[in-house]
Amino acid sequence: MELGEKIKYFRKRRGLTIKQLSTLTGLSSGFISNIERDLNSPSVSNLQQICQLLDINIVDLIEPSEKKESVVIKKANRKEIFKNEDNNVKFESLTDVDKPLSCICITIAPGSNYGNTSWGHNFDEMGLVVSGTLEITVDNIKYELNAGDSVYINRFTPHNYRNHGSIPCITYWFSAKNNTTI
Repeated sequence: MELGEKIKYFRKRRGLTIKQLSTLTGLSSGFISNIERDLNSPSVSNLQQICQLLDINIVDLIEPSEKKESVVIKKANRKEIFKNEDNNVKFESLTDVDKPLSCICITIAPGSNYGNTSWGHNFDEMGLVVSGTLEITVDNIKYELNAGDSVYINRFTPHNYRNHGSIPCITYWFSAKNNTTI
């Protein structure tokens, strides 16, 4: 299944029409329809809005592996979830999709922003800086994190990221799937 098909599946599973999802996200019905038909690629911010309203994690949009489940995922075999058009922000899955604990790796190129919009998720998350420097704004307060530093963000807390350093910033993000509904 492609990204658009998965979004359509989760939208229908929530019992929402394209028009309802459009109203809730502020995105046009045509844009959502084009995303579902894989004619448009959503931005990270748009994708996060859609995921939040569908009560799913971005990792839920990755196809489960056809092969037998493995307890190990080698770096070379990570599934790429998203890469923006400029190739300066990349998301990769660190776990199989069907696990209750979602883990992703986000790599941000030097001088790049991770979304211009501050948003919160419908789940708590914990981030760990593996390398580089991450400037993170949480609830309108800026923090600078270096390798080894971590941050815990409560659900629905507005936040955004920026790498103002000279090397790529690599972060690992962990969240538990939640069973709440909007």
